[in-house]
Amino acid sequence: MLLNGAISAGVPPRCLVCGRELTLQERFVCLHCLLALPKTRMYYVNGDNSDLLDRLVGVPMPRHAASWFFYDRDSKYASIIRDAKYNDRPDLMRHLGRCFAEDAVRSDAFSGVDVLIPVPMYGRKEIRRGFNQSEYVARGISDVTGIPVGDNLEAVRGHSSQTRRSASERRRNIAGSFRVESPAELDGLHVAIVDDVITSGATIEECIRTLVAQAPGVSAFSIYSLGLARH
Repeated sequence: MLLNGAISAGVPPRCLVCGRELTLQERFVCLHCLLALPKTRMYYVNGDNSDLLDRLVGVPMPRHAASWFFYDRDSKYASIIRDAKYNDRPDLMRHLGRCFAEDAVRSDAFSGVDVLIPVPMYGRKEIRRGFNQSEYVARGISDVTGIPVGDNLEAVRGHSSQTRRSASERRRNIAGSFRVESPAELDGLHVAIVDDVITSGATIEECIRTLVAQAPGVSAFSIYSLGLARH
């Protein structure tokens, strides 16, 4: 990895947001930039998550629904998400998942959740990219909370890019993309779906619809993501 190479060459690692030299206690992003992160505060006690819930149509309302920060495509915070996704940085995605969980675990944001299920990625796409970023966000949350990560939700077909599509077009594009493996394993469980960034909410909706249809024994749903794109 580039970071390891920099350390071995004696070059100090720098913050991916502002470029400042990191201290020994910091990793990837400095404390200053973490404090300046445009957090949604959805996961705080009495936090307002209506901006996320308003994007869900025709699915059961989640028990918990929270994104860590507001995702603006032109911001440096968004750029580190893209860097992790497209430049093979699962370690960075996992670290960001931990940071989110460390913030949110101070409230009741994860209370009652039995299993974290990442939004799945179709096989060929995952091979090309090298990893599923949502899985590593979930692993980071699991590192902090101890909630296990499940793999019961699978992508059964690929779909064209969701970029530049309207919300209704995204729903049509993603429909029928997922299936549940071993649904009985989820009977009676509170399932949390984890994604890296939520935009229209179409992908999360399809995940919930699939679970409702194919794993009717699920007792409750929650939703978590690192980023929430602004409307």
